[in-house]
Amino acid sequence: MTEQPPEKRRFRALPKQIDRSLLIMGVLVIGAGVACWFVEGEAAFIDSFSSDLAMMLRIAPKLAAALLVSSFLQLLVPRKLVAKWIGEGSGAQGVAIATAIGALTPGGPMTSFPMVTALHESGTGRAPLIAYLTSWSNLGFQRILIWELPLLGLPFLIVRYIACLPLPFLAAWIATRVPLSIERDKV
Repeated sequence: MTEQPPEKRRFRALPKQIDRSLLIMGVLVIGAGVACWFVEGEAAFIDSFSSDLAMMLRIAPKLAAALLVSSFLQLLVPRKLVAKWIGEGSGAQGVAIATAIGALTPGGPMTSFPMVTALHESGTGRAPLIAYLTSWSNLGFQRILIWELPLLGLPFLIVRYIACLPLPFLAAWIATRVPLSIERDKV
């Protein structure tokens, strides 16, 4: 095995699962918890902590299932197929497909973000990924069926949907103009 030159070696003091974002969130959690304890008192802190723990226990199985589904999809859908239909060079067709997939993705962030991760790791281009998320957040059919149609009515729904329909395409176009890479942070 060849020894890497000193400038190529990276010091890694933390395990691979602990990255910068986790450390930042940990500091924020501890800071907010301490502030809650001193500002609102021990009872408020314990009440908040116990309700958050209960919510985490409700969400964890759903998140685990969503992660499993996305990883299975990543294995089942060939990379060549992903690259052809929604890859970096797929153009407007890829953005339209990603927009349709985003609108059809049910559920909240626990469903969509593992899907984005799987799509990204399967070779989906930047513009289709941005279109997918924009479509999911603005054009989701579950929101239409559960909230908007019954509560706000068909006229409101039609106007809002027409107004939001160009957003995934606009966001994808902007994403192609931004000179930044979307590689995931590997620190």
